[in-house]
Parts: sequence; structure tokens; C-alpha cells
Amino acid sequence: MKFEQTVSVKATPEKLWAFLMDVPAVGSCIPGVQEVEDLGEGNYKGVMRVKVGPIGLSLSGKLTMEDINEAAHSGTMVAEATDRRVAGGVRVRMAMQLVPQDAETTDLVIETETTFMGKLGEFGQPIIRRKADGQMKEFAKNLQAKVGGS
Repeated sequence: MKFEQTVSVKATPEKLWAFLMDVPAVGSCIPGVQEVEDLGEGNYKGVMRVKVGPIGLSLSGKLTMEDINEAAHSGTMVAEATDRRVAGGVRVRMAMQLVPQDAETTDLVIETETTFMGKLGEFGQPIIRRKADGQMKEFAKNLQAKVGGS
């Protein structure tokens, strides 16, 4: 399943980029993220609790930063997480690019490709899309408060 989303943030590209490279700080903006641990060299592990339809999930997994280009303000994050209780998991590949809009506003353009495995693959696309859109709106609000609010 593919998603494309854009978040406008009142911040310079440099300020937004610096925040995005602090993965635990970004995790604090994502609804349901319970913990993020830095394993070094662009690798992280974490836990996210989220409800999709009638099912509550506790996803544990790893995230790796790849193809980080500081000069171009672009990069890719790859994550894989599982929930043992529902015998399912998710794989996510997220490409991000910062696009300056004016002196004080930067767009964060995100292209995500997500694969649901096991029982999670049984959810319908409309339910998953609604949940993803809601998560992104909450993330955008939290990101603006942390980066654009200062």
C-alpha cells in the first residue's frame, strides 16, 4: 500500500532537518510511539501501540536510516515491526524530502510504501488509509508544536 503526504511546518529546512535527524524526538511526535532506543549507526528499536479498527496492536521492531543526504535534505527510513499477539507485522519504507516554500515555511514530503503481513494483512485498505491519515494529521500537529512553535 502506498501513501503520499505533505506536512507544512513553520521552520527553515535546516531547523526541520536537524529535528528529523533526532529519531527519538520525532518518535515523540508520532501517536502511539511508546519508546525509541538509539542502537547507533542509524539503527533504532522501538514500540508503538495503535488501534486499527477493533484491534489494539503493540508493534515492536527496528528502524534504519538509509540514503541520508544532508545537503539535499532527503533520506529514507526502513522499519519492520511485529505484534506477537496477533501473529502479524508491518514493513515500511518511507522516503522524505524537505522542500522550502518561503523563508519561514518548509514542506516535508513523505512517500511511504507499507506491507502488512499475517493477520494485519486482513484489514481492508479503507480502514488502514483512514488510520494512516489520522496518524499523519496528529503527527503534523505535534511536529509543528515542537519545531515551528519555538
